[in-house]
Amino acid sequence: MRAWTHDQRGVSAVEFALATPILLLVLIGLADFGLAVNEKMRLISGARAGVQAGFNNSADTAAMTRAVDNASGLNAAAVTVTPTNSCGCADGSTPACGGTCADGSTLRTYVSVTVSEPYSLLLSYPGFASPVTLSATATLRVN
Repeated sequence: MRAWTHDQRGVSAVEFALATPILLLVLIGLADFGLAVNEKMRLISGARAGVQAGFNNSADTAAMTRAVDNASGLNAAAVTVTPTNSCGCADGSTPACGGTCADGSTLRTYVSVTVSEPYSLLLSYPGFASPVTLSATATLRVN
């Protein structure tokens, strides 16, 4: 019995068997995070393309949506594109578009494009509901 308790053969195989599942979970989690970051970058790229399309004609929401779909390579059926127009003054106030600024400055017009998409995780993680909604917003001053 004493010889059996001091035998070191097979110890590394047991350690490997215990460590492998943990390492695989960590690797899958890193891959899932990397894929989500890649998808977020594609959403940002699409939002920027949409806002650039709205620079010349901020009322043409269809052109902004097409630009998002063409630039990002995302699934157009799963992506929600929300273009909006807003106005503001140099002092930070936000009067209605067509109004005037209280300080006499020129009214600024902005176009924003928000792109959102549900992203399904590879595994279910505690504290994270699947799918996770990823979104990106780009804003550009048009005058």
